[in-house]
Amino acid sequence: MGSPEYIWANCRMLNARAEKKQTAILDVATRLFLERGYDAVSLDDILAIVGGSKATLYSYYGGKEGLFAATVQNSCKCKLASFQAVDVTDLDPKAGLTALGRQFLRAISDPHGRSMFRAMIAEAERFPDLASAFFKAGPEATILVVRRHLDHWQRQGSIRRANTESLAIQFMGLMMGNFHLKALFGLVDTLTEREINAWVTRSVDLFLDGAKAG
Repeated sequence: MGSPEYIWANCRMLNARAEKKQTAILDVATRLFLERGYDAVSLDDILAIVGGSKATLYSYYGGKEGLFAATVQNSCKCKLASFQAVDVTDLDPKAGLTALGRQFLRAISDPHGRSMFRAMIAEAERFPDLASAFFKAGPEATILVVRRHLDHWQRQGSIRRANTESLAIQFMGLMMGNFHLKALFGLVDTLTEREINAWVTRSVDLFLDGAKAG
């Protein structure tokens, strides 16, 4: 049977190998789903690139729908990680909202994230549960981050008392403007840092002019 140490080391090696395989599958599946669309991608297409068997893939994801769900959830997690990690509690509202706004616009300017958004919209009616999970992991999670900081500034007395969820939604609306919609239609390309900074500065000033205390 081997010593406990040998068994444990072997388990760790097998787990690391499985994680590496799953990462490879997700990377390839994400690329193919975004390039071709859900219907035009088969499990055989994915396995032709990453290798392995359908049995292994089914054991990880339960099939094509489960794999698509995993690619969406993983993309949300990766693309919003930098935004969700922003901690501006030590900053005043103007500096804090500016930092949040810049990070948010960088995230939605990313071509990969834009493609995933399009793919999810295209399949939302077919996969309503996945659409709900996507909305919760993406837009709702973003609103929650902003709301948490607005709550903090309200307690400090830096901004006026109001429903922070509504304020967060209004703030994010100002950040997106019509850029996000135009980007989804392919009418604009990625924003430059200069464009991001200029837009965020104007939007934060406009927001705080209505939300400032007293």
